[in-house]
Amino acid sequence: MKTKMRAVELWVMVISMILLLTPGAGLCKWPTNQLSIVVPFSPGGTTDRIPRALTPFLEKELGVPVVVVNRKGGGGIVGTKAHLKTDPSDGSFIVYTIQPYLSGAVIKKAFAIDDFDYLGLNYWSPQGLWVNSKSKYASAPELLKAIRANPNKITVSVIPNSWSMVGPELLGERLGAATKGIPYQGGGKQRMAVVQNDVVCTITEVYGTLAAAAEDMKCLAVFANARLPELRDVPTINEIMKDMGYKPMPPMSNFRFFMVKKDFKGKYPDRFEMLVKALEKANKNPEYLDVMGKQKLKITWEGPAATKKQIVESDEVLQKFEKFWK
Repeated sequence: MKTKMRAVELWVMVISMILLLTPGAGLCKWPTNQLSIVVPFSPGGTTDRIPRALTPFLEKELGVPVVVVNRKGGGGIVGTKAHLKTDPSDGSFIVYTIQPYLSGAVIKKAFAIDDFDYLGLNYWSPQGLWVNSKSKYASAPELLKAIRANPNKITVSVIPNSWSMVGPELLGERLGAATKGIPYQGGGKQRMAVVQNDVVCTITEVYGTLAAAAEDMKCLAVFANARLPELRDVPTINEIMKDMGYKPMPPMSNFRFFMVKKDFKGKYPDRFEMLVKALEKANKNPEYLDVMGKQKLKITWEGPAATKKQIVESDEVLQKFEKFWK
């Protein structure tokens, strides 16, 4: 009897150890010792903070450590090229980057869109047309009429490699009158130019601006297909363009996404699918959404096909303005 009891006790101990060492329900054990997320920009910015905050939630899904590796330089080119050239194709390295910087690098022939497979998109922030909160322009139609009546006089703050240069150009084509672009380095300085009344307006992303300057800047229109829940009273630019009889504008959005060198999916299709599912679950984790919400960063999720579609569509617009990336 004692022998049987001891055997049962031993078996219970073995089962308990297995359960302790096995990832929880719904988790997988990622086949590499670690997953590195390459961020081809400096630490501290939005493109760095989003995946860095995601790491503990992704670790929970994969069962291995997840780390962020910053490889800055060249507007995202240096780190992304290094991924293509030196990182293994076993799923131990992926990249987190941003559009329109990806298209900027493609325009510079650093690499091609089809050099990568796209895992998913988790941050989407449409562009808005912004003025100072005390601006005399209370609505987008007022500002657009002023641009048309004063060609090359209405100033707009712009930064390199961004929609802030493309947007005014597209507006100018439709209005038959251009704005006067004033260049700045970085989104903070771009917004501050509006806050300090150094320029009349700017085109920049909605959620980043709401987080940084909501009290000092006013959004007159959003470059999206529908009004945003956060700005229900702000019309889309195409509501205004239609009312004024102008050709519609394309959607314009900064969006951030995960991608990996194309060799990986071809060599390890099962791992690719496993990683997509883990990323989706981590990005939908309520705790992660709460963390990002407190930073006023709106996390979403779109899978590989939808992400690739958005990249291709935005690239078709951006390629027409390659002069801004040369």
